[in-house]
Amino acid sequence: MSIEDTLREEPERVASIIDHTNVDPTATEAAVRTLCEEVLEYGFCSAVVVPYHAPLASELLDGDANVVAVIGFPYGTQNSAAKRSEVEALREHVDEFDMVMNRTAFANDDHASVVDDVKAVRDAVGEKTLKCIIESPTLSPPEIRRAAELVEAGGADFVKTAVGYDGPTDIEDITAIRDAVGPDTRIKASGGISTFDEALAMVTAGATRIGASSGVEIYETTQ
Repeated sequence: MSIEDTLREEPERVASIIDHTNVDPTATEAAVRTLCEEVLEYGFCSAVVVPYHAPLASELLDGDANVVAVIGFPYGTQNSAAKRSEVEALREHVDEFDMVMNRTAFANDDHASVVDDVKAVRDAVGEKTLKCIIESPTLSPPEIRRAAELVEAGGADFVKTAVGYDGPTDIEDITAIRDAVGPDTRIKASGGISTFDEALAMVTAGATRIGASSGVEIYETTQ
């Protein structure tokens, strides 16, 4: 049974594909504690946090859900050595890494540098999961497809749409990514998703993971 069919028949299972997120740069320890409590209460896949909060999230979740840290956040302009250092410093506490593509290199048509950047982080991540954010709301459909191809060539497990700062993700973004990558490369839809119907639409278009700060709201709209 496909993810889409599963969610239509058992909508409450949407929790299992949600990366519940708080990457606010001013997030407090109390806010992260609440985030992790909600991850455990609702059965979300992961808690996504900024690197500063990764050790706390790891302690609170204690292996019962994944800890995700953002790398090169939010614009991806750091050089590859800096991104690798972030990964290496966090590897003990983090199960999955959501890196940001080098958007400056992409804007300058320096596609080799985009791929090399992802490869460098892939090497540091090792066997853990790597997602790469292309910030699709800022790109045209051809640019989305090209960015997705480059991210896949670099070895990312997921193409992720957005950090959520530059507008919401559209269904067309997911469709463009799905058209560009092979069946083994997964898609994480994030940015502006706040209801079950919106999450289901993303899954129907090809996403297999949902990133949202509104995980509880998404779950509660299944009821």
